[in-house]
Amino acid sequence: MFVVVNVDDLGLSPAVRRAVEDLAGLSRVSSTTLLVNGPDARAAARLSTTGPGSIGVGVHLNILRGKPESPACEIPGLVGPDGMFLGDYVALFKRYVSRAFTPTDVEREWTRQVERAHEMGVMPTHLDSEKHIHVWPGLFEAACRVARRFGIGWVRRPVEHVAFSRWDKGALRARVLNVFALAHPPASRRGVACPRCVFGIADQGADLLPERLAEYMKRVRPDVLEVVCHPGAPVGDGSDEAPPPEYGPMRIAGQWRAERDALAAPGWREAFAEAGAKLVHYGQLDPATRGLKAANR
Repeated sequence: MFVVVNVDDLGLSPAVRRAVEDLAGLSRVSSTTLLVNGPDARAAARLSTTGPGSIGVGVHLNILRGKPESPACEIPGLVGPDGMFLGDYVALFKRYVSRAFTPTDVEREWTRQVERAHEMGVMPTHLDSEKHIHVWPGLFEAACRVARRFGIGWVRRPVEHVAFSRWDKGALRARVLNVFALAHPPASRRGVACPRCVFGIADQGADLLPERLAEYMKRVRPDVLEVVCHPGAPVGDGSDEAPPPEYGPMRIAGQWRAERDALAAPGWREAFAEAGAKLVHYGQLDPATRGLKAANR
C-alpha cells in the first residue's frame, strides 16, 4: 500500500508553507499542492523537491478565490464585476448549474494555472482543486484533459469510504463528494491515474488522527491512498492567520493549528507500519502500474 499525505493550499499563506516544511521534516507529509494565485505562491514554489524531507508538489486548481490567470473577458462566467473569482462556493455552484460558464472556460483557466506553476519552477506531480470543485461533472473531465496535456499522471478523485453508521457533518460532506466522484465514467480518466480513495474529508481538524487512519486502511485496503489535510503553522502575532479578503470566507485558518498538531503527534509511523504502507508522493508512483517507478524502488 502506498500513502500520499498531501497538504492543500500551499501558497495561500506563509503559515501553510511553514507547516509543510515542518511536517515534511518529520516525515508526516509527502506532498502538497500549490495555489498559484495565492499571496505566498512564489515563496512556496521554492520548497525542496529533492533530498531528505523532499516533497512532491502539484497544482491546487482554483476557480473560486482570488485573481484568475486568464483575462476576465475570456472567462466572464467565472468572475465578478471586479474581475476576481467569486469567493463564494454557493454562488459559483449556482453559476455552474445555470451554465453561466462551460468546462472549456474552466479548462482554459486551469491550463494557465499549470503554466504559471511551470514558470515558478514547479513540475507538477498531480492535480487537485480548491473545495474539490474539479470533481463536479464536466469539470473532472476538464481536469483530466489538463493533466494529459502536461504529462501529469495523477488527479485526485475524492472518494472516501465512510462507515454506514456515520451520519455526522463530516460523513455527509464525504458522501456528497462521493456522489460527484463516482458519477465519472471510466473513459474520463483514460491516461490519468487516481488514488483508489482518500482519507481526511470526513475526519478533519482535531479528528485527523492516526488511529482513525489505521482503522480506515485496515477496513478499505486500497493500493494507493491519499490523506487530504490542511495544516498551518501561524506565527504568534496573528499577522498571517487570515487569508486576504478577496479570497472570500474561509474556515481553514481555524483548522490550521489543529491539523498541524495532529500530524506532528505520535502514532503516524506506527499506523503506516501496521498497515504495511509506504509514505510516498505521486511523482514517485507510476500511473500505469500504480507501483513505484524504477528509480524509487
